Amino acid sequence: MYGIFMESVVIFKNYVGGRYLIVLFLLALFYLLFAEKNKRRRAMLVYMPISLLLAFFFPITRKAFVRLMGEGDTYYRILWLIPMGIVIAYGGVKLAGSVSGRWEKGGQWAGRLTLVLLAAAVMCGGTYVYASQYMSKAENPYHIPQKVIDICDVIAPEEGEERIWAVFPTDLVYFVRQYDTDIQLLYGREMVEPKWQYAEPVHTVMNHPTTIDIGELLTLTRERNCTYIVLPYNKEVSENPENFGLELLDTIEGYPIYYDPVAAQIIEEKFG
Repeated sequence: MYGIFMESVVIFKNYVGGRYLIVLFLLALFYLLFAEKNKRRRAMLVYMPISLLLAFFFPITRKAFVRLMGEGDTYYRILWLIPMGIVIAYGGVKLAGSVSGRWEKGGQWAGRLTLVLLAAAVMCGGTYVYASQYMSKAENPYHIPQKVIDICDVIAPEEGEERIWAVFPTDLVYFVRQYDTDIQLLYGREMVEPKWQYAEPVHTVMNHPTTIDIGELLTLTRERNCTYIVLPYNKEVSENPENFGLELLDTIEGYPIYYDPVAAQIIEEKFG
C-alpha cells in the first residue's frame, strides 16, 4: 500500500509541476475552510477538493481505477476534477472583500490593492504560454497546419462519393481527421504513440528512419484498398514510385502526394 501511495505522490508532483501554484491553491483552500460560511460554496470549493485529494492519495482508489480502466497511465485525470484555478481566484476575491470591509475609510482601495497583489502573485508563479515550443500562430480557422488542409483538399472525395483510404507521414496523422472525416487512415494516433506499443506493418515501413521501401509499402497498402499515399518530405525512397504505377498528383511543402490506380482497380474488381 505504501508503494501505491508513493506512486500517487509522484503522479501528483508531475501533474502540478512547480510548487508555487499548488501552494497558492492549498493556502486558498485553507483560508476558505474558515472564511466561507455559505454551505453550497463550502461544499463545492472546500469539501469537494479535499475529498478528491484524499481519494487520489488513498491506495484503494488507485487499485480500483486500474482494475476498472485496465491501466493506470491516466490516473492523474482525477485531478482534473479539482477546480484549483477557481479556488485560488475565489479565495483571493474573498480575502480582498474581507480586507475591504474592515475599514470605513479607504477600505475599497485596500481591497483593490489586495486584488492587484494577489493577481501579481499568481502571474509570477506562471509562465508565458505562447513562448512554449508547442505553441504556434494559427495558420487557419481550423488551427491545424495549412499543409494538412492543402494535402487533404487534393485527395478528398467529392461530395456524395465513397470515403477513401490514405497513408500519411507520422507528423501529419494527428490532424487529418480533424479536417476531413472522409479520409480514412490506415493508422492513426494509436500507432504513433510509443507508450501504447501497437504494431502496424504500414506504419513500420513508413517510419523507417532513412529509406522507405516502396515495393513493400505498396504490397501492404494494396491489400488494404488504399488509393492515396503521402510520403514524408525528409526521407529517401528505395525506387521511383512511378515505376510501380503511382501517379504524382502534387507536392505540397515537400510532401509528394501519389494516387495508386492499381489499388483503385483492385477495389473495382472486389466491390464492383
